[in-house]
Amino acid sequence: MKQTQYLVIGAGIVGCSAAYFLSKENKEVMVVDRTYPCNEASGVNAGGLELLQQPPESLPMHKVAAELWDKFQNEDGIDVGYHRTGGLFVILNEADLHMLDEQEERFKANGMEVRRLNKEEVVEMIPHIDADQVIAANFSPMSGYSNPLKAGRNILEAAKANGAKFMDHQLITKIEAKPDGKGYIAYSENEEIHADKILVCCGIRSPKLLDPLGVHIELEEHHNMITVTEKAPHFLDYTFTTPTLTLKQTAEGSFLIGGGREGYGDLETNRKDVSINNLCFNVREATSIIPSLKKLNILRSWSGFEGFTPERLPYMGEVENYPGIYYAVTGFCGYAIGPAVGLRASEMMTEE
Repeated sequence: MKQTQYLVIGAGIVGCSAAYFLSKENKEVMVVDRTYPCNEASGVNAGGLELLQQPPESLPMHKVAAELWDKFQNEDGIDVGYHRTGGLFVILNEADLHMLDEQEERFKANGMEVRRLNKEEVVEMIPHIDADQVIAANFSPMSGYSNPLKAGRNILEAAKANGAKFMDHQLITKIEAKPDGKGYIAYSENEEIHADKILVCCGIRSPKLLDPLGVHIELEEHHNMITVTEKAPHFLDYTFTTPTLTLKQTAEGSFLIGGGREGYGDLETNRKDVSINNLCFNVREATSIIPSLKKLNILRSWSGFEGFTPERLPYMGEVENYPGIYYAVTGFCGYAIGPAVGLRASEMMTEE
């Protein structure tokens, strides 16, 4: 039997961030995960922190998240592999031009800088691009990327340095109120953990714990697919997004290609796999826009689970019939917004 003041179930980017912020307030925190930290959606994405394509309702929280990513790296001394490169959202089809107007409107409403680029300006920023495909673009100087292979893990390590504890391979199957009504018990196969307050932030797996508590969150199962190339001399200085593609060159020189075309997966069996057809579509689009990429070899490709809410917005709150149990589930681009969701969750848990 374990005892803690605050129990965080799920060691993705939200859970690791929440634990870090709680530990900074000198709270007694324990984090548990069914496998390892950031072993699913928070560790298998491309690390993009693009802002231009975010829904208007969540853009303010994405703005907070961008500031937190920068603070982790440059003030708190946590190596999350963060680079604020700025990012382009490029339009290749005239029918999509309205997207740029909508982005400008919501950026200005939130006091965020955005700049419209014509074809010539895009080519000046990305000389290797095929100019014939470009119509226009928006540029956000606040966009960037971080490294999902180390970001969440290093945030958790910082929380542990502040006194937080972590237990891996703890699949929580049930949460019950303590008999005396003071706190809760979370049960795994081989452990029971007593806590005053609990945060459920298991991503797409959260409904299994929340449904019995009367909280229903509808999550669409998606399977992000990423392709990584060999290293090349640096020539793409910004994150690059189209309505169907994401592309970035890491500080080490590799290119990460992703987008709306997905892999395969089965949440019940935990099986994930790439779709060769969709991989080829993603790579074909990337190489048609930036032909120089054709010279590079693909090193590997993978897919991972992510849950989307219908509105593509995060769901956060306290369980109505179980005061002291909270939930924080991202609904779209969860890795990017994760630190802000974790911060808000920690604030909810400590509000008197």
